[in-house]
Amino acid sequence: MTRSALVLGLIALAPTAVSAAGPVGVVTADCSGVSGWAQDPDTPPTTIDVHLYFDGPAGDPAATGVPLTANRPLDGGCRGEQCQHGFRGALPLSRLDGQPHAVHAYGIDTNGDPNLELSGSPAVYTCPPLPVVGNVKRHIAGPSILDQWHFSTYFDLMKVADLAIAGTPIGATVAGPPQLALAEGTTEPLWLIDQGFRRLVAPDSLGAWRFDPATAAIMPADAIAGLPEGTPVAARPILVQGTGDEVWLLDEHQCGVGDANPACPEPMAPTTGDPGETTGGSTTAPDESDSDGAPTSSSSGDETGSSGETGVDLSTSGATASETGEPEASGEGEGCGCRGAPQGPAWLLVLLPLLRPRRRP
Repeated sequence: MTRSALVLGLIALAPTAVSAAGPVGVVTADCSGVSGWAQDPDTPPTTIDVHLYFDGPAGDPAATGVPLTANRPLDGGCRGEQCQHGFRGALPLSRLDGQPHAVHAYGIDTNGDPNLELSGSPAVYTCPPLPVVGNVKRHIAGPSILDQWHFSTYFDLMKVADLAIAGTPIGATVAGPPQLALAEGTTEPLWLIDQGFRRLVAPDSLGAWRFDPATAAIMPADAIAGLPEGTPVAARPILVQGTGDEVWLLDEHQCGVGDANPACPEPMAPTTGDPGETTGGSTTAPDESDSDGAPTSSSSGDETGSSGETGVDLSTSGATASETGEPEASGEGEGCGCRGAPQGPAWLLVLLPLLRPRRRP
């Protein structure tokens, strides 16, 4: 057998190479965000990453990239295993300006094959600025504070008309770095110690705020529980700026005991302790009964529990709901949700040493 024939025989016996396929998927964008699905056909069950590039394709120096993971279940617009490979990302607030903007989306291959652009990319969106809906605006005290909080002027800062923020009350200045805290021996919940309150940091908001739990101070559980609980941290930070240099963080007012702010719950009316007196519902004096012991009078006469003409005005007995903006972007909740207030300067002096980070074992 000639050498050439041997080579040809070996080639014939060699297994046929399997043609690898790059990622497939779809992307769409509207004013609620960027969404879609992405999957590697070579390994269909495996979750893959998706890279978004705003204002240019991958490799463009003017583009800003964001990595996501396609691991969210989808409600529709997909088939079979595709429905377990959804992704969703927020729009940069700086691009909510009423002008068209493009976002490119790429599926990241699991085997090192080329990362392919998804169907529908680039997706174009045109969105106006979000409404200014915070209870208060908190002044960011300089560029160093932006850096300490890892705020992004591209993703987190929205330019608005001066009139849009003129009527928003001014809250506490953001003058230092974020103070995160964990109870000893735990990894959750994570708290932001802010203005003397503990504010819950939900896991879904960690990425948007760029908080690192590893930097949290380790505190005794009872020290954290002793702090009044404020409103949870919003789903994402929203900074606003008018024509001036001031940058503001939109936030919820944190309610103390007896706080007269409209966002806070109204105090309950005091009672005298008289067993025949109540603030609502039916009231029966203990000695008012007929000869067989049945009560003869009730202030409401309504078996459904209605307060009638003499009860408390139920419309003012609970927390006043705050205005809410678009849920995907603002994440603002309703009401104040506060449960107490700081106890004064002496109390703060006791607390401050507890906020110092301790060495982890």
